[in-house]
Amino acid sequence: MTSTGLRRALAAAGLAAVLAYPTARAVRSLRMTRGGVATFAAIVGYANAGDLDAARSLCSRRYLGAHPLRPSPEGGMVGLPRRVHPNFRAWAEGDEVRLCPTDRVGPVYRLVFEGGAWKFDGLAGLLGPGGEVVPGAAVEDSP
Repeated sequence: MTSTGLRRALAAAGLAAVLAYPTARAVRSLRMTRGGVATFAAIVGYANAGDLDAARSLCSRRYLGAHPLRPSPEGGMVGLPRRVHPNFRAWAEGDEVRLCPTDRVGPVYRLVFEGGAWKFDGLAGLLGPGGEVVPGAAVEDSP
């Protein structure tokens, strides 16, 4: 191999190494987000069907310790929305997945990876019009 060919090969290898980290990070984030969204959709479905035992299996230990699962008078489950808006927003934040089931402004729910699966962990805060999540316990029991 000529020195020009070697330089090109090293440059290509360097570029691949530089791009590998952000690509791997994006893939991990996407996998996390998809897992969290699937769990959220499943728990909403179980809650709407009135199957609180199945919904319980999708909740984190922390959430179950702090919140007894109760059916909502309107249907579904107390502390959980009845549906997910088509324009919902979901993203990975650290080791958690956050999901805003409304039209991009409203309650934000947290999902955590526990026991080899994504689990619903309750309300994380409110998503404001500027895209900022405002944490707060005052909204913890809102439907």
